[in-house]
Amino acid sequence: MTKFNFLSDIQKPWHYMNVEQVLLALESSMEGLSYMNARQRLRQLGANKLPRSRPISKILLQPWLDPLTYLLIGSAIYLQWNGAEGWSLILAGVLHSGIGICLSIWSVKTREKVSRDRPNRSQQNRQQEDANSVMVIRDREEMEIPSRDLVIGDVVILAAGDRPNVDLRVLETSEDLLVNQSNLGGEAICHKQADLTFEEKTPALECSNMIYAGTEISAGKAKGLVIATSRFTQEQAALTKEKPFSVIHSEFRQLRQVWIGLLLLVTISAIAFAWQRGIVINAMTAAALIVSTYPQNLLRLATQVQLLGMRDLAKQRIWARFPSVLDVISRVTTVVPIVESDVVLSFDNLSLAGIQWRGLIRASEDDAQAFSRVIGIETHSYFDAPQERIRQWQSEKLDAQAHQNLKNAVAVIANDVEDIPLLRAADVGICDRTCRKELQDSSGLILPKEDFHYLPIAILEGRATFDRLQRTSLLTASSSFTLAVLTLMDTAAGFSMPPLQLLWIGAIATPLVAFPLVLEPTHQSLLFQPVHRFQTILRPSNYLRILLAVIATITAISVVFWMKYQGQAAMFSQARAMAFVTLGFSQIFHACAIARQNVFSNLPLLLSMSFIAVCQVLFVQVPWLGELMATVPLNGVEWAIAILSATAVFWVQELIKTH
Repeated sequence: MTKFNFLSDIQKPWHYMNVEQVLLALESSMEGLSYMNARQRLRQLGANKLPRSRPISKILLQPWLDPLTYLLIGSAIYLQWNGAEGWSLILAGVLHSGIGICLSIWSVKTREKVSRDRPNRSQQNRQQEDANSVMVIRDREEMEIPSRDLVIGDVVILAAGDRPNVDLRVLETSEDLLVNQSNLGGEAICHKQADLTFEEKTPALECSNMIYAGTEISAGKAKGLVIATSRFTQEQAALTKEKPFSVIHSEFRQLRQVWIGLLLLVTISAIAFAWQRGIVINAMTAAALIVSTYPQNLLRLATQVQLLGMRDLAKQRIWARFPSVLDVISRVTTVVPIVESDVVLSFDNLSLAGIQWRGLIRASEDDAQAFSRVIGIETHSYFDAPQERIRQWQSEKLDAQAHQNLKNAVAVIANDVEDIPLLRAADVGICDRTCRKELQDSSGLILPKEDFHYLPIAILEGRATFDRLQRTSLLTASSSFTLAVLTLMDTAAGFSMPPLQLLWIGAIATPLVAFPLVLEPTHQSLLFQPVHRFQTILRPSNYLRILLAVIATITAISVVFWMKYQGQAAMFSQARAMAFVTLGFSQIFHACAIARQNVFSNLPLLLSMSFIAVCQVLFVQVPWLGELMATVPLNGVEWAIAILSATAVFWVQELIKTH
């Protein structure tokens, strides 16, 4: 088979080269490829299509591509060799890897379900998509082939209505050629010419000698040379760069950095104490601390929760095009519909949610002011620098939280292709299903019809998604920092905190009560809470909640331990067992305190708490398990004291709610 050496470097600045240079570089001609040459290229490059979903095999292989996996295995082997419970680290790692794989597979299935629930396109677009064929020149003759058989170097013929799925260097054009690039963030209508060249660093959408995948031929005809196929097109690159992670993902990354930094500090201190005393068990405790408190699968969980929110909206015929839209819509503080002068409007009152309506009307500024006085909503002329006005609204600080420097998030509701620049200037663009496809491709949220009453439903679901992730992260962070402080205190005092207790609380018990919180149904009260509560997770009030939860839990454990211990070596085992019970039940009461719904209405949470409570009893009262967990049986009074002390975190959280 012929070797195409030029295919090893296809990421060239094709817009910088003239037509003759491009044809020479791709070993093609204006008459196209020969049939034999095209088939050889197809065998070498593969079909021009995108994978429908992430292969399960890659998901299963993912843990083995992470260097931390081998670090964990090496540490476990070393500790096991030195007489510690290294096997428990392996089990914890396997558990969290299994959870991560399950979340990834669940995300793939949920994404497929959401894709099936997308709104139907117009009949014309469906016919265009179902055709999946394209006109090319092969052996100097025009022929129609499946688009999946396109290869680099093919000469493609495009006409009005065509939507190529490959990137093309323009070879010839008709005088009336117009291309719509709005799907990629460019102009709705732009001209293309073959004889132009551009500087190498010119932005892609400004190169009028290129036609990209995802654009549409609005008028005229063109002939282009294929320079990129499948996942290498500009469209796929744009999708990758267009907010692959939401703001909440970025905040979780920041939280994880603080998380890891504090845990490393505690771990190094614990190892230093262990090295000073020449004991191994504290080194094992430090390793168990890292495994049990490392924020495992937090980003995967965030993605899955957003996908579940998209699924719930799809059931109500509201389509969020990307998972990050759920995060943006939860932060919206200003909604700006673009309306006609003769439209009849009906708005939901969102003032209690901290959201205000502002309008842009296709009329003069005087008419806009008169319209504003009639409907009672600030309205301005659509023709008076609307993009600057949107940026002005975005730059306004929230009055209630001005000291936090939080700014407005603006949503624009459009209904015409001319509104696309305003949609892209807004934090989230909104349209309805009856709008043209160009407008839908530029929007983040698509309503089932032109009815503003669907918007509160979407905002509520976005806030519910944010709230679920916020409460889960707060519970997980509080547990992790509690374990870190307890480990440091225990090591400094010369005690040997059993590493299996750390692994049980941090790696098993906490995830069991934290994850069901993301499955709670949407609570209607979220729509009437202050808007600043949904702007960021990294706000002082959340840090305070974590701090108070950690202080309450550690205080309860310390009081229980010292009340029983009181410096008597004979009572040390009972004191440590009571502290372990208090620590375990604290996770249960913390989850009860921050749950939005009644615990009995959340079956997964109820089952998780019941399982943890039963395990806590077994770990203490069953001799074999007690030997494993370094506990001794307790009497009824001791159990009552330990469990009642564990409620401290519950009362602290309830006190926070009242204020």
